[in-house]
Amino acid sequence: MGKVEREFLNRANARNGEFKAPPFLPRARTKGLGTERLDGERYLTHEFMQAEWRHIWTKTWQLVTRVSDFDEAGYFHVHELGKESFLFVRGEDGEIRGFYNVCQHRGNRLCQVDIGVLETFTCPFHGWQWHNDGSLKQVAAPEFFPQFANGVPAAELGLPPVRVEQWGGWLWFNMDHDACSLREYLGEIGTHLETYEFDTWDLIDYQTFEWAGNWKHAVDAFNESYHFAALHPDMIQFGEGHDIPIELWGIHSRMLNFNRTVSELVEDRETMTPLRSRMMAGRRSLTAGSPAQVAKDAHLKEIAYRRSIEEQTYLPFRFMNDEQLVHQYHYTFFPNTTFTQTPDGGAVFRYRPHASDPAKCYYDFFIVVRRPPGSAKMGRPPHKIHSNESGPVDYAEAFKGTFDPVLANVLAQDGSNMATMQAGVASDSFKGMILSDQEIRLRHFHKTIDDFIAGRVSTHQLLPADFYLER
Repeated sequence: MGKVEREFLNRANARNGEFKAPPFLPRARTKGLGTERLDGERYLTHEFMQAEWRHIWTKTWQLVTRVSDFDEAGYFHVHELGKESFLFVRGEDGEIRGFYNVCQHRGNRLCQVDIGVLETFTCPFHGWQWHNDGSLKQVAAPEFFPQFANGVPAAELGLPPVRVEQWGGWLWFNMDHDACSLREYLGEIGTHLETYEFDTWDLIDYQTFEWAGNWKHAVDAFNESYHFAALHPDMIQFGEGHDIPIELWGIHSRMLNFNRTVSELVEDRETMTPLRSRMMAGRRSLTAGSPAQVAKDAHLKEIAYRRSIEEQTYLPFRFMNDEQLVHQYHYTFFPNTTFTQTPDGGAVFRYRPHASDPAKCYYDFFIVVRRPPGSAKMGRPPHKIHSNESGPVDYAEAFKGTFDPVLANVLAQDGSNMATMQAGVASDSFKGMILSDQEIRLRHFHKTIDDFIAGRVSTHQLLPADFYLER
């Protein structure tokens, strides 16, 4: 047990039984998953990409956007995943539905703008039309079709649907109509996050970055903190990413990143430098009195304060264990959605494969915050897309006003590895990845991919939540 853990446990509130999310400390033992190398071919070949499409992307639950976006009848949102385009729309009856965004006449993309409000979707090629509940409205000049001599088969020509469900204020979909429900899929680990009451949060930023690497490199990068010391030297000045608690929950996983402390890897853990003061201050309105004088103990002061006001604040402190009050709870739902949050804000990462190139992917970054009751309604933030063709991204400028420049630079550092990782695993000299215990989420993630492809696990036969835990 490291110093940060000992310091936390010595002062932690012992009321964990009252809270939904089980604490990470003391640590649960995770079953070993072996030590063999992880091959590089899975990042490179079209064959592996197609296997993922057939057995994973078309079978698993996928996050789309905030349910609150659909605030009026006819509001629609187009979402791309791999080779497919999907259309999500609120019907006149108030129900949100999802469809393949494909004209049933000649296969044209039906809706060719990202968002809007429409009662009717009209294909720009020949003018066929559909209602916003997916039913066929009109075939242009049906008399030209001998197939329709006895009437247009409207039921057959409706937009093909996908399953749609909601959780945490987010809209999700699944192409497999026989898959388990979304709540079953998220499982016990999903209930952990209900403490945060995500459906009350507001989306303040939504950006997409095209990266020159396979989507799994992006998942890998954000599912371990072993790289913090080398790649993010600033982060270990105001947080701990060394030897962090990690748990595997069925096909999903989670880890804890300590906030408002100083890494054990740093020699001076006590001085409150300007960087530490800035990054540890957090929400000024929540911080009582003067800041902690000892940098590594700032989280303890903030935990004590937040616990003291749990009955007076709109934030759900009283439903949270002490870890949640300040530290970063980082959860990844297989295959491609990560939630990382504190009680008052956080981010959601979504990783999407390119339609045809295994050496490209899309990294979606949502920033969400919980604002005080009665706050003015916020408009939908624009979806900013950064393509490779547009040149290098200035991440600090891209996130100006919503994300601290220090953290934006961290994201830039992560993105900088995508192309070089993709090139490196393709080298004839590369014998496979050697993974540490701090990278066990990667080993677990890739094992789950292999299990889905081999049919050992599916949305019809999920692993028990505690399959990898030794309690």
